[in-house]
Amino acid sequence: MEEIPRRSWTHCVVDQYVKEVTDFSSQYGSDGSISYVANNIIGKPTLYPDYGDFSAAYCLRSYGYWWAKSDSAPQPIEDPKPLLPPSVDFIDLKYDSAVYPIRVDLYETYHPGSAVRVWGSLEGQNWVLLWAGEPQTGLKAASRIFSPPIEQPRVLINMLRIEFDQRGHSYYSALDAVMLVGSTHSGSGYEASGETITMQVMKMGIHKSICEEDILSGVQFLLSEDNLQKLMEDEHKNPGEELTREEKADLEVCEDSLTTVEATSSEGDTDISVEEGTKGGYFDLLPEELIMYILHKLDIRSLCRLGCTCKLLQGYASDPFLYMTLNLRNCWWLVKNSTLECLAPRCSLLQCLNLSWCGPYDAVNTETFMEFIHTCGHQLRVLRLNNCHFIDNYCLYMISVVCPNLTELSMANCSKVDHLGFGELKKARALARLDLTRTHINFHTLQLLLQHASHLQHLSLNNCSQLDMDEVALTLATFNHRLVSLNAWKTRGLTQRGLRALACIPTLQDLDLGWALSGGITESFAELVRECKGLKRLYLSALRTFTDHDLHLLITHARNLTQLDIMGTRNITPEAVHRLLQFCPNLELLDVSFCEQIHYSHVHHWAVQFPHVSIKGGLWHQVRIV
Repeated sequence: MEEIPRRSWTHCVVDQYVKEVTDFSSQYGSDGSISYVANNIIGKPTLYPDYGDFSAAYCLRSYGYWWAKSDSAPQPIEDPKPLLPPSVDFIDLKYDSAVYPIRVDLYETYHPGSAVRVWGSLEGQNWVLLWAGEPQTGLKAASRIFSPPIEQPRVLINMLRIEFDQRGHSYYSALDAVMLVGSTHSGSGYEASGETITMQVMKMGIHKSICEEDILSGVQFLLSEDNLQKLMEDEHKNPGEELTREEKADLEVCEDSLTTVEATSSEGDTDISVEEGTKGGYFDLLPEELIMYILHKLDIRSLCRLGCTCKLLQGYASDPFLYMTLNLRNCWWLVKNSTLECLAPRCSLLQCLNLSWCGPYDAVNTETFMEFIHTCGHQLRVLRLNNCHFIDNYCLYMISVVCPNLTELSMANCSKVDHLGFGELKKARALARLDLTRTHINFHTLQLLLQHASHLQHLSLNNCSQLDMDEVALTLATFNHRLVSLNAWKTRGLTQRGLRALACIPTLQDLDLGWALSGGITESFAELVRECKGLKRLYLSALRTFTDHDLHLLITHARNLTQLDIMGTRNITPEAVHRLLQFCPNLELLDVSFCEQIHYSHVHHWAVQFPHVSIKGGLWHQVRIV
């Protein structure tokens, strides 16, 4: 019986699959569905080693650079030197047991290679970067188990965040499962403790001994229960001592560096060390304009560190002109309550703020965010809060009161806001771009909001399941005559009545109605393409009733079309598609996947004849229409 604990100390490697998906930025499927949703990644692999477009996998929403080219895509926010290359999407995974990570296996079953980073955390706190790499393109069309060479930090984790960059991929990426392999203790040799077994071997000189008795007695001591227990106790006493200075700086820069700056500025001049640090050296000889030009090229971490060097540079690094644009999404793992508190004095001129992905798992709370907006939001024009789960009704009240000049608001996946909070946005009369993707807004609240948003040009309602899209279209036609783009992907209730209403908005150029339309649409579709002559991007995914006649209408009236998605239509013939390719010279993307009459041979022939068009179709695994 005494051998059991000793064996558990030396053999505690655990293989485990996902228990829960706690957050994600993108999924192809709808909430409440079982097709292409994030929850499909839970548990053991069910599809691997098969390769193809399977509805039982987790599938990302976008691919390629097409989304960034559309009018509905928001403009990128300036970030002179991001800490890591930007990614597009993420998913957070939770496991049963906390372990010291050894390996992470990604079961990729469709267009592999989009994963670019893997993070680890214990209950969502103090995220550690396990691996970072470039997206892999041009891989063989085959499933694979991707095991990136992860760092093995000496901290326990029970959560993973996987970040994706699928912009270089030719079609949707999909995952079947993610396995986390780890030890319940830090390494088989207790490398994370103050003194490892290997170090003890070197100290005792066992490796140099030629006497078998000395070697045997030394090994018996090292593997004794008392010594192993001592190693475990030392490990738990000092779990964080092995972090390097650079690792600590990466984790705490926005908190500690800024706090240091504030503390330094409040100290008196009687301190000799501070007085000596006020001199700027050769920076004293440079013109102020040149110093500010140099500092404008730095990222926020460098600015914070620079402010800790001397009072001269602290003053320059705190200039509000350097913080008119703040993109914190690219350093989401560093953003905490203290980060916003310390940035607030510098952001009096803030005009553009991207907090998307920041503050997960209570790293930022509602009160701190509201105080930050109250202090810094008076000139704010662009505010992006995607996947900020601390946002609630009170936050929207504060935004609507403090930010009268707000022209863009993005709050995709913000699930804590209800009709009371959304109703406050009626005060934001200057809004030109609004993204409410996968929120709980209802029609009556949206109607109230749209009635006051006469400047609205871009509206995203993707996956808003509580909306009647016919009524939304009628409201838009009545109050929002400047609308340029409407994303209503995977919404409900859009019929010929709604299409006729949209035809009354001739400024429309970008229209995503994928999985939203039902029934025959020929008559109303004709009105739409005749009146909206500037259509450039049109997504009609899974519209079963789309016909050659409808395609002919596009050829006649929408020759400026650049992107067309008619995936899953049953009645389109190859001849009609060929005519479209001939008479729409600006076409760059055409998705005819899962069209019953379009075969791989047709797509291959068109790809040769029209090389400027990226044509999707002819897939071997045609199961997306379920």
